[in-house]
Amino acid sequence: MNKDKSFLPIVLFYGGLWGLAEATLGTVLHLLPIGVAGMIMFPIAFYFLFNVFKSTESQACVLMSGCVAAGIKLTGLAIPFQSPMSVINPAVSILLESVVVFAFVKSLAKKDKRYLKAFTLSLVAMTFFVASQALIFRPAEGLYLLPALPLVGYLFLNGLVGALIIGTWLNHPIGDLSYYTQRLSAIQPTVVILAAILLETGTRFF
Repeated sequence: MNKDKSFLPIVLFYGGLWGLAEATLGTVLHLLPIGVAGMIMFPIAFYFLFNVFKSTESQACVLMSGCVAAGIKLTGLAIPFQSPMSVINPAVSILLESVVVFAFVKSLAKKDKRYLKAFTLSLVAMTFFVASQALIFRPAEGLYLLPALPLVGYLFLNGLVGALIIGTWLNHPIGDLSYYTQRLSAIQPTVVILAAILLETGTRFF
């Protein structure tokens, strides 16, 4: 791989896809009971971030794509008459997820014990998110309000779901885009990011 190549289009493209997924599927899933969306959206986030890593071989690009997705989420602050916490809380979750994937991605690229690693990855990511709710943001509704035993049960279940989805995909990587996105121009990331911003802001009127 050419180490002098600019990875910016790849970072923007996958960060934009993640932001687009959050603005569409994420919005729908958050209509379900608390906790369901996280079980599904984190494996989707991992899919985008792992493709970033495979395309660039750079852990830093994983973090940068997370910043792009979080930035898209934060455009929701431009919409008046809503709680800023409804925007900031998921944006922080996106950043935390990218940090956790950053820490685990090299290990998960190796082919041993992938289900166990995916379980640990999912468990750590959700634990960090619940801790940020409890210690910093304290929203009116959140997983941190669950009693201790149901919360531990949820975290364990979240780890199992993440292990099943992420571990299976790593072993059978259907839809791996890393080869194709090394040929990105500036057009594709721009279109994806603009679409994500329009949908992120547009869905907040409903």
